[in-house]
Amino acid sequence: MFRVMIVDDEPLVRLAMSAIIPWSDLDCEVVAEAADGHEAWERISRQQDIDLMIVDMTMPIMDALTLLSKLQEANLAVSPVSIVLSAYSDFDFVRKAFLLGAVDYIKKANLDPEHIIPVIEKAVNQLKENTISSARLNKDNRDADLKQRESWLRGLLCDKDYMYSHNLTQDDAFSQWMLQFANFQHVLISVMPDKQNPLTNMTLQGSSDNDVHVIRIIKQGMEIVKHPYELLQIQEDELALLLCFESSTSFLNLRGHVMELLDSLRNTVKNFLNVSLSIGVAESCTDWRSWHLRYSQASSLASLRFSEGPGRVYYPETVSLHDKQLPTPYDYTVMMYLMEKGDSKWQQQLYTGLNQLCDMSNVTLENSLPIYEELIWNIGALLHAKGMNWTHVIETRRRPYEIVEQFTFREDLHQWIEKLVFRLADLLHPDKIREENPQRLVERVKRYVEKNYCSSITLGQVSEWAQVTESHLSKQFVKETGEHFIEYVTKLRINEATRLIETDMKMYEIAVKVGYENPEHFSRVFKKYRGMSPQKYRDSYARKKD
Repeated sequence: MFRVMIVDDEPLVRLAMSAIIPWSDLDCEVVAEAADGHEAWERISRQQDIDLMIVDMTMPIMDALTLLSKLQEANLAVSPVSIVLSAYSDFDFVRKAFLLGAVDYIKKANLDPEHIIPVIEKAVNQLKENTISSARLNKDNRDADLKQRESWLRGLLCDKDYMYSHNLTQDDAFSQWMLQFANFQHVLISVMPDKQNPLTNMTLQGSSDNDVHVIRIIKQGMEIVKHPYELLQIQEDELALLLCFESSTSFLNLRGHVMELLDSLRNTVKNFLNVSLSIGVAESCTDWRSWHLRYSQASSLASLRFSEGPGRVYYPETVSLHDKQLPTPYDYTVMMYLMEKGDSKWQQQLYTGLNQLCDMSNVTLENSLPIYEELIWNIGALLHAKGMNWTHVIETRRRPYEIVEQFTFREDLHQWIEKLVFRLADLLHPDKIREENPQRLVERVKRYVEKNYCSSITLGQVSEWAQVTESHLSKQFVKETGEHFIEYVTKLRINEATRLIETDMKMYEIAVKVGYENPEHFSRVFKKYRGMSPQKYRDSYARKKD
């Protein structure tokens, strides 16, 4: 893969160039970005690892011609092939760029794959022609060094015995790498993108397709703040971020820098990808031998999203972790006995227990897992006693214990458990399950709607989820709430829209955000409930605020 650097003072242009071009198909990878020629020069001259550079003509501090001139004069061992980019046609600039080594030219007005790909292909072909065995060997060595450093970092973070089992203190290359962390305070951070739980029908935020984009946005943000850092993907849904600060930085200043940086990264990821991040920040340290302990702390803090919800940052001084097994909130044997006998009071036992679990704050799935495993064991024992097995109540070949461990948020796990127990009761006493308390049914439906009203949602979908008929759900909903299902959904949407209108979000974005694909339809509904159009409401709010 050829390593590409994009140099432009407009972040959106850099983002567009990274996103719209199928770089991997062109045997390329975007590994760096810069906002001006001086920043690009510092990166290239220091690391000499860029094969292809796309550079804007006009930039502050140092423009493209000055950068190309410095690269030509420096006679680096590895100097990138360059393509210049400009918002206007100036053949004198282009001619000078060609004299300084540029191989081609792209107008910003033609920033689409049809025009850009042939230019990239031409540059790549020239790179292949210019590649010599010694340069390739050097690049391979750099890649090997990078992989080695990633291996060291992963081992130090995830394996408490790694430095001893690999005898790192006797490795000269490792010692040399560690020198860059000397005289710094180190802050270990766990970053967990909040994603959809694979075993529920409810869409949370994020998708595995976004992993590479999350990493790129974080790298871009780190290049802006210019803090020494390391970023490593620990597993599919977790990133490790190591920040370095001057040893003289006070605790308050360090914490302020970290908070500002993380807020910026979270907002950028949310704005571009609509993905929230749950983040744990460990206490700082100065010794790399403490990295494993600190990262374990950061990962545990980020995992508090299980009970506290997505999109938060957790600091050790503001959160206390439960480090012991939680008590069983209710007697499973009583619930199972009532269920086996067909006594509907088992439902009260179930909801009482789940509500008690919901009241426990600052807990992770890991330290509350024994509670859920005991419930699973009791269900399995009852199935076995009745001559059945798990395939009768779950629609997968995976073991139920494995399923429980896949949940990110407690609320979704409880909804899955609720469905599981109701299926079991339906198997044992099909005639009894239909006698579910109407008030409890409506409460469950309201919780589901409150979580999913921003997406396409219908009475039919919700009734199927609740495992009751549409007419039954409709009647019970009106009886318990005093309003029809669609009215309830609409009010939730309009209330959320009202809140968003008081921000700077665009009107069409608000419409889509609250579940209206057609902005005109959204405007009509909003006016019906608020007595004025969305724009008039925003203007009125702005006048009151002033």
